[in-house]
Amino acid sequence: MDTELWLGLSGVLVAVGGLYYAWRALDQAVVRESQEAFVKQRTDLRQRFGELCEAAADMHVLARPSLERIGGTSLLWEEAMRPPAPVPLSAVTVEWQAVKPPVNRPLLEAARRCLPKESKAHRFERYSAAMGALARPTLFENRPSFRLVRTDWSHTEGPRLIFGTGQYFDLIDQNEAVAHELAVATSRTPAKRPPWRALPMRRILADDPLLLEKRGVFPSVGTLTLRRTPDGQATFFLLYRESGHVATGEGTYGPIPAGMVQPASFSPLAHRQDLNLWRTVMREYNEELLGAPEAKGDSGAEVDYGQPPYSLFNAALADGSLRVWCLGMALEPLNLAVCLLTVAVFEAAVFDTIFAEAVERNEEGIVVSGPRSNGTITGLPLDDASVRALPVSRMSSPAAGLLQLALRHREVLLSDPDQRPGGIGARAGS
Repeated sequence: MDTELWLGLSGVLVAVGGLYYAWRALDQAVVRESQEAFVKQRTDLRQRFGELCEAAADMHVLARPSLERIGGTSLLWEEAMRPPAPVPLSAVTVEWQAVKPPVNRPLLEAARRCLPKESKAHRFERYSAAMGALARPTLFENRPSFRLVRTDWSHTEGPRLIFGTGQYFDLIDQNEAVAHELAVATSRTPAKRPPWRALPMRRILADDPLLLEKRGVFPSVGTLTLRRTPDGQATFFLLYRESGHVATGEGTYGPIPAGMVQPASFSPLAHRQDLNLWRTVMREYNEELLGAPEAKGDSGAEVDYGQPPYSLFNAALADGSLRVWCLGMALEPLNLAVCLLTVAVFEAAVFDTIFAEAVERNEEGIVVSGPRSNGTITGLPLDDASVRALPVSRMSSPAAGLLQLALRHREVLLSDPDQRPGGIGARAGS
């Protein structure tokens, strides 16, 4: 009898244990399915990039009629986001304001709807956490970043931009989530515009996509690089941003250089030295065209801008063989990122000297530079036919918009620096 009782109890224990492990396995399956769906949705987001940019642009132009497409591209801006005409970058004043970034609870809660499960009972708290765990790109670090606090593009003394503090993952938590949200909402019926109720994040930002006072906006600087020949013709360059290498804009052609407005080191005084648009552009040139490691100053060492290649850039600015222009800022509709739009015009001789050892690829992707001759890169022709031949569906909004603006302002940008009255634009640093 005791033996039979023991065997019975053992059977019950085995059954309970089996049910427990089956329950645990079911839990794990639910979590795994959620996470796999997240990764597939990010793949879909990348593959339908051009289509999604167009859909987002249409939605925001309808919601805010003051927004307009730049030259028919998906890049958006309005009158308050630009000066009346291109200005030298040196005319743009940047200032620091020690204010903490706002916390927009409704926006963060809306973002969580597209996040996968971390466990059966809980979703990931932030998009950056889910991305880091499930779809981490090569370059993915939560570095300090400068947040745009206020702008005045029509200021009587020239455009004024005020920046505060923030972190890079604050951008990921918003920008990638709002793009992901649109990809999911349009996955079943791509040709149909989704209702705003299916896009809780984007709906919050419909009336004012910038919303600087209520959300963190961390701008990048996108620079169209032009190589000007003595006959006044120009070529341009692009960067193909490889999938798995970058956190945003995977599988697209972007301007080169381009990068976040960030301190280059962890020095406590870096915000004073590195809150400078021209220095941001120079560092990106060094990294993206010359192949230098990313200037992030983990040791706290500050960048020495008196050494090459920075000294070469500054010398070219001083003698007018390099002019750098600012055209304003614009909105990338898919992820609602802000890009400061600049154009750098190098005389061919100085370009060929500075970039004599230009790399073919960098940490972010492949440099699209046209034919190479003895290491010299010549670029793609800046003309209507060449720009029209570019793959529209794989062009990033900033690259497409900058090319249209360069064609629109070609006469100003490519005028002979020696014949320009007063040397306007000769010293275009900031």
